[in-house]
Amino acid sequence: MKILYSDNDIVVCVKPVGVLSTDEPGGMPELLREMPDLKTAEIRTVHRLDRVVGGLMVFACSQASAASLSRQITDRSFEKEYLAVIHGAPKEKGGVMEDLLFRDSAENKTYVVKRMRKGVRPAALEYTVLGQKDGLTLVRIHLLTGRTHQIRAQFSSRAMPLVGDRKYGAAADSCEIALWSSRLCFSHPRTGKKMDFSLDPSGGYPWAIFGYSGEPVPSVRDRLSVRKIAMTEEKNPLCPYAEKCGGCQMMGVPYDEQLRRKQERLNSLLGSFGEVLPIIGTEQPYHYRNKSQAAFGTDKQGRIIAGTYQAASHRIVPIKSCLIEDELSDSIVSDIRTMLPRYKITAYNERREQGFLRHVLVRRSFSTGEVMVVLVAAQSSFQAEKPFVRELLEKHPEIKTVILNVNNAFTPVVLGRQERVLYGPGTIEDVLCSCRFRISAKSFYQINPIQTEKLYRTAIGFAGLTGKETVLDAYCGTGTIGIVASSACASVTGVELNKDAVRDAIINAKTNNRRNCWFVCDDAGRYMEAMAAEGEKCDVVFMDPPRSGSDEKFLSSLIKMKPDKVVYISCEPDSLARDLKFLTAGGYAVKKIQPVDMFPHTEHVETVCCLYHQKKDFISVPYEPKDAEYLQQLK
Repeated sequence: MKILYSDNDIVVCVKPVGVLSTDEPGGMPELLREMPDLKTAEIRTVHRLDRVVGGLMVFACSQASAASLSRQITDRSFEKEYLAVIHGAPKEKGGVMEDLLFRDSAENKTYVVKRMRKGVRPAALEYTVLGQKDGLTLVRIHLLTGRTHQIRAQFSSRAMPLVGDRKYGAAADSCEIALWSSRLCFSHPRTGKKMDFSLDPSGGYPWAIFGYSGEPVPSVRDRLSVRKIAMTEEKNPLCPYAEKCGGCQMMGVPYDEQLRRKQERLNSLLGSFGEVLPIIGTEQPYHYRNKSQAAFGTDKQGRIIAGTYQAASHRIVPIKSCLIEDELSDSIVSDIRTMLPRYKITAYNERREQGFLRHVLVRRSFSTGEVMVVLVAAQSSFQAEKPFVRELLEKHPEIKTVILNVNNAFTPVVLGRQERVLYGPGTIEDVLCSCRFRISAKSFYQINPIQTEKLYRTAIGFAGLTGKETVLDAYCGTGTIGIVASSACASVTGVELNKDAVRDAIINAKTNNRRNCWFVCDDAGRYMEAMAAEGEKCDVVFMDPPRSGSDEKFLSSLIKMKPDKVVYISCEPDSLARDLKFLTAGGYAVKKIQPVDMFPHTEHVETVCCLYHQKKDFISVPYEPKDAEYLQQLK
């Protein structure tokens, strides 16, 4: 297998014909992981080629890189070009093919159809004729959409099947399909540098007819661009762990430039809905996290190490101190690591499923100073519990509670279901927007308290509460935003699926004497659906869904209920853009969009969006989370 370029973030290679591009036995990711000279063994597929198609592919070596490349594909800044040899010839030397495609999964075949219906998606490609000979035509193709078998189906529907494509009309051909991924152009997911690769197909029929011969080799442009990028790669001067950790994609980038890049991305994704206001930055871009999490293991010498997992892997990068985590939390983790051998406590080995301590989670309230330590272990007890906790408290008297959480499952999830309090009440308290909040080990709570206050005050300000409104706080967590808002409205109902968070929310409402707050343990979509079915109403909806965004049940029911205002708080612009298309197609208009930088040095950003109902008839449209283009077309 030919590797054109690799670093800790990406691998650019040539996929042979007959090999799957997905992570399955014998697929490209598996083959790449087995190559000894690659810098990483973590491979993620971000785009696909049919098994019968060969050519250039790029694979991500981390979750962050995969997300960056996927965003580029979504916003069409990722360029993909193909070479194909077809039977016959187009009437024009170049142009755009636009069709509606229906995918028949049972037949594993894509059809061009005449009208829009369920399962039908728009498709478009741009083509240029490069040569004609012996009744065949060589074309260069630039994909504008990415549908399964798109090129093959679109050309076949015009009586120009690809040479060798027996599935789509070239039944008499005995050669391999004449389709080749010839060029990839994208921005490096970490450095932002332009990456431009091109590669000619190998010789043989029908490529040889048009002058292609020999083995594929990188073009001059390819070799020069790779050399340039390789020369500019530098280790991060601020953080010695940045290269392996992968958690802070922008570490080393000046903070003003970080804000500019985030603003630019949001303008691109959300600007079509309305003006994106200037991002609200922070005065404290370092050591802002009130929650720290360290994985425990051993190095090759058998010494206990603590740190973070290398991007897209379970290999631990030992870290003594982190520039975005709380310094006290780092100190607690370090002390626990040095204490373990004295108490004959072992670190857990995932591969062997042996040992005791898997993770240490530290939560700290910056306002009250209270600290929670959670020991995540594979067993429910250990012999030296009392003396171990006693020494830890002597070293750090600010610790208010110590919890033993049991997780003996083979899972990437850190916390298990069972837990036992070793010291203290099992919770800590924090003050946010002048309200006190109880935090337990499993509760969701924003990790940047300074920026959270700015975020919540922005969201509540967008709602324009007058004291008379009924408010629904969906995906409410521990009830933070609903409780803060409750002083300015008639009533708040919070909905949250996590029962531990709901329990905390109920206690938080009592602690703050907010008698107009009620909390329900339920799926937000299911609860909203039931409200809509029963004809219930509310004036304002706050919604703060997970990174994946909301779902069809919730959004459809929200549209049916027609609250005057919706305040959408999002930590993922891509899913926010998808959901806004659905809501705007259902009668809502975007009034304000305000980004808040909750996560300096990373690619993540929080966004508050205010929508209002336009009080007019609307048409319902299908919700397709994986197909934002379809929703855009309907809009």
